[in-house]
Amino acid sequence: MNAKAKVEPLITPLPMQAASQDIWHTKYQLKTKTGAAVDTDIDSTYERVARALSQVEEEAKRDSVYQDFKWALKHGVIPAGRIMSNAGAGEHKPATSTINCTVSGTVFDSMDDILLKNHEAGLTLKAGCGIGYEFSTLRPKGAYVAGAGATTSGPLSFMDIFDKMCFTVSSAGGRRGAQMATFDVHHPDVLDFVRAKREDARLRQFNLSLLITEDFINAVRNDTDWRLSFPVTAEEVAEDKLDLSDTTKFVYRSFPVKTGYISNKEGLVACRIYTTVKAKFIWDSIMTSTYDFAEPGFILIDKVNEMNNNWFCENIRATNPCVTADTWIQTDEGPRQVAELIGRPFTAIVDGQPHKTSPEGFFHTADKLTVTLQTSEGYALQLTTDHRVRRVTAFTRYRTETEWCAAGELKQGDRVLLQDHRQLEDWDGALNEEQGYLLGLLVGDGTLKKDKAVLSVWKPAMAVNGTSIHIGADAVMRAAETAAHNLPHRADFNGWQEISGRNEFRLSTAAIKNLAENMGMSHGNKRITPELERSSAAGYRGFLRGFFDADGSVQGSHQKGISIRLAQSDLPTLKATQRMLLRLGIASSIYKDRRTQDTATLPDGKGGQKDYAIKPQHELVISGENITRFATTVGFIDTDKQSRLEQLMSGYKRELNRERFVARVLTVEPADIKPVYDVQVPGINTFDANGLHAHNCGEQPLPPYGSCLLGSVNLTKFVERPFTEKATFNFEKYKKAVAIFTRMLDNVVEINGLPLIGQRNEINAKRRHGMGILGLGSTLTMMKMAYGSEESIEFTEKVNREMALEGWRQGLALSEEKGPAPIMDETFVVNEEMLSKRPEMKKDGYKVGDEIKGRILHARYSRYMQKVAEFEPELINELAEKGARFTHHTSIAPTGTISLSLANNASNGIEPSFAHHYARNIIREGKKTKEKVDVFSYELLAYRHLVNQKAMPFSQEEESKLPEYFISADEVTPKQHVDIQAAAQIWVDSSISKTANIPTEFPYDEFKNIYMYAYEKGLKGCTTFRFNPEAFQGVLVKESDLENTSYEFTLEDGTKVLAKGNEEIEYDGEMHSAANLFDALKEGTYGKY
Repeated sequence: MNAKAKVEPLITPLPMQAASQDIWHTKYQLKTKTGAAVDTDIDSTYERVARALSQVEEEAKRDSVYQDFKWALKHGVIPAGRIMSNAGAGEHKPATSTINCTVSGTVFDSMDDILLKNHEAGLTLKAGCGIGYEFSTLRPKGAYVAGAGATTSGPLSFMDIFDKMCFTVSSAGGRRGAQMATFDVHHPDVLDFVRAKREDARLRQFNLSLLITEDFINAVRNDTDWRLSFPVTAEEVAEDKLDLSDTTKFVYRSFPVKTGYISNKEGLVACRIYTTVKAKFIWDSIMTSTYDFAEPGFILIDKVNEMNNNWFCENIRATNPCVTADTWIQTDEGPRQVAELIGRPFTAIVDGQPHKTSPEGFFHTADKLTVTLQTSEGYALQLTTDHRVRRVTAFTRYRTETEWCAAGELKQGDRVLLQDHRQLEDWDGALNEEQGYLLGLLVGDGTLKKDKAVLSVWKPAMAVNGTSIHIGADAVMRAAETAAHNLPHRADFNGWQEISGRNEFRLSTAAIKNLAENMGMSHGNKRITPELERSSAAGYRGFLRGFFDADGSVQGSHQKGISIRLAQSDLPTLKATQRMLLRLGIASSIYKDRRTQDTATLPDGKGGQKDYAIKPQHELVISGENITRFATTVGFIDTDKQSRLEQLMSGYKRELNRERFVARVLTVEPADIKPVYDVQVPGINTFDANGLHAHNCGEQPLPPYGSCLLGSVNLTKFVERPFTEKATFNFEKYKKAVAIFTRMLDNVVEINGLPLIGQRNEINAKRRHGMGILGLGSTLTMMKMAYGSEESIEFTEKVNREMALEGWRQGLALSEEKGPAPIMDETFVVNEEMLSKRPEMKKDGYKVGDEIKGRILHARYSRYMQKVAEFEPELINELAEKGARFTHHTSIAPTGTISLSLANNASNGIEPSFAHHYARNIIREGKKTKEKVDVFSYELLAYRHLVNQKAMPFSQEEESKLPEYFISADEVTPKQHVDIQAAAQIWVDSSISKTANIPTEFPYDEFKNIYMYAYEKGLKGCTTFRFNPEAFQGVLVKESDLENTSYEFTLEDGTKVLAKGNEEIEYDGEMHSAANLFDALKEGTYGKY
């Protein structure tokens, strides 16, 4: 190492922010089991860690190494969270690990092994480690299991078990366990994996990533077929006499398990082809899910394995809700049932607005047990328990706040959101208004016979003074006869005929019968049919007008309120009417059994009496603001009813209750097992299901039992003369820190604390490091470089190159001092697979059967080490001769918590800063709500400290403006994100955690291009995040968001108080931000911290 490098601080140390101190206190400060502080301040935390890591050295070296480690920790070196929390903490936390990342052993396709891996994962999470698994080693759903004599439920059902286990096991050291699941794009259940995160309640303890291969990328580019396959066992091949040479049924492909399967000489495994689809279909499904939910992640597994330093001995692999077919969906073609929309794209209408679905439309997911969600207002939906609907969490004056909730988690009294179609434009379809009106009269007070339909109207008797009081009935008769005349009739059609002695008039015609039959009605069945529900918007208005003219009423008074009512004994007819009204923007309620089923003694028409069964009577009620909507959209032709409505409304002094389009949950009860379906609606992720809102519903690559210890160097510590034309980066001091840090991380191996012998064997054999950087975005700003510019890309490559080269120099020096990683001295036998991966070995004279040391395979034939050889060939020669101390050196980890805390909010990893001024909500002991704490980016703190104390983001005042090179995440283009990652990837031999932040309105088609660009740039993976209000749960809050959000509080006396989110409110003797107080009261967490 270079002992002559400058070690004094480059700028006056900046005070730690409150949020930074808080995270250190809760996550990294060591305390006794009673809560007493062991670490008194951050410096004492550094000293604890330095002491623990230096204790593994020979006694004569411990003091000097301790001083080096302490210097490095105070000058930018930050080990990962497990090390900071647990190193030297054995007296207080004896069962914890210093390792952040692990991978499960291969999950073999047997019940015993699945449950064994679940047990091992529980122990790993309990020790504080994150863990990854690959689940595409499990056979697909529907595959036959000979031992059980049944078919399997598939990999995702077993992932559910792991998910629940992780939720139960609380990891040590203040960290709940993190899990990563990977899945091969060849697997027959790949689409189930892609769609899994649509369900809020499912796999919530997992990050999901797809293993994408080059042949898949090429198939997408060439628009060719993609064969989904899974291995056949050797036993199956023998018993069923399978012909593996039949390329229409079988294919050889890469698979992580060879035992029990048939492999060819290249190491590829024979697989049965389950189905063939277009590669673009799978690609679009992946992109849609990633666009909406930021998952699954995208691991280019061929690139990962090609660039793996241990290519010769590792194959790295790890790092549905539904509705039933009879559900009504609102589309731009009108209402349609799910069964009509399977396998074809359509435009879904959500709250009156059009949204295109994915090309496959609705797709069958499974046959599942369903439940019926029934609301008090009458709306109902049959769906699976895991399908999410929109649950109302709170009201404000101008908006309804909601969240997604699985149907099975709803409770009686919960409110769910209905569709608001008041802005919906007319849709086309069968029936005009006149035809609809005739059918409304028929369903209301008509009779459908075998040869004709009969409409009936009753006129009230004459008043005592002889005055006619049946004006309303006359209006109905005129409108009906006019409409009927527009139908094809026989020449003897005579219109309305009076029935003597009954005050009844009848209109009989086969033309209305034919119209009714065209709408699916028949003799004895004049209910609202699916055909009628599919009719046009004009047909709806006419039908409802006729139905309410026949059976509706206007009731109420100025004192008790007004309502429009429709009484029927047939409940399904009322439910269909309710759906039709809602599609016109009119909400209603159904009250069952207003009159219960009974018997009554009535005249029998023959001069005697007879007992008759009386059907129960149900009532649909329209009230509040919906009355006005009904009057203007549907209305009455019956002038008596229309006059009564107008009279009541004109004299009504109170304001009609505003319609909020919500319904109360009455029950969620088991129904039956049915085929169920789902759909993708990119960008909005919801659809109209029977009037309700229904949801449509980069990690560390390691080998089995692999582990990686992580840490980052804070680049901001090496900037000299920041914000000036002479700003420079002190590479000599940086290389000194990297050198010391390499020794620190290597010592972590000795105190790894991993719970499984397989994990300990793996880390001891390879001693894999994962050193990275943080604060790149902050550093670029301090050096007056715009993130994503050409000069910033050059700097990114150089700073990673210097870390890599210095790291491998130390890898050699530590090997000479302490010995190489054991794998370097292992002997490997050359095979066909090895030669196919590295053709240059043949040129060097190697052939199948030859023996070769691991250090030669690592140093000379690793693609990454070949890149190092271009700069330091002699170093590679020595590493090939002696072996390195470790197999891997670099990995850029996610450093969000570490950056915000110990780096005083320097930017995360190689990201730009999230924002330069925002709010973080923290829990303070003794406070009844979360406390909103202002957070500044490190570079803004430094700029205010060194240049301009008044500087603030977005300021328009000259005296407080920031320079243009102050860039935050939302100002960086997706291409610039990828370019920065590509520059770093050249010199990072493991993974990079990097997220390209995408604007919410970013076009979907352009979004898909980001992933192809990442592939073309040679990245090992790609992760994006697009803010989606329907799916996003925020942690950090921008001040502008709080400023633009208002919260309404209702006091005990009914007074309402409106406050902006960033306003301070005194409540219960404490000061709270309006946003945090509102949230605590709404969520029921007030006073519980």
